[in-house]
Amino acid sequence: MHMDRNNVVGRVREMAAPLARAEGVELLDVTFIDEGHGRVLRLTIERPGGATAVADCQAVSRAVERMLDAGDDVPAPYTLEVSSAGLTRPLRTLEDFRRAVGGLVRVSVRDDRAGGPVTATLLAVDDAGLTLELDGGARRVVPLAEIRAANREIRFPAGRRRP
Repeated sequence: MHMDRNNVVGRVREMAAPLARAEGVELLDVTFIDEGHGRVLRLTIERPGGATAVADCQAVSRAVERMLDAGDDVPAPYTLEVSSAGLTRPLRTLEDFRRAVGGLVRVSVRDDRAGGPVTATLLAVDDAGLTLELDGGARRVVPLAEIRAANREIRFPAGRRRP
């Protein structure tokens, strides 16, 4: 059976998202790529409002594996990987930004004359852009079209360096 990568990714996302929700996590991303050792179907998950545990990855992996074994949605052979999004993962979609509201983000803006990325608290997100609160309480609105890159960020206590 021949199925292009976009079809595989779309079909797996459609079937795996409810399975992930049933385990208390959100399915953030699905990729189907060639790596040195063969094809890899990679699912990225996140527990809303908390840390994603290894047990979450294992539970989603088992549920998705059963679903995939029952059908022919992914051309074999492949390796299934389920992983956590990570603490400082990139924010790419409007939904990613919405999940990050209230947290710390690092935003790089295209053609930024202010001197580089801004780290701030994400106060709000809408179709027009992000509302950020900078240190000291100043607010800045960044239109979505001007964002070059954005990540969730962690602020370490004074005296500790980021690994």
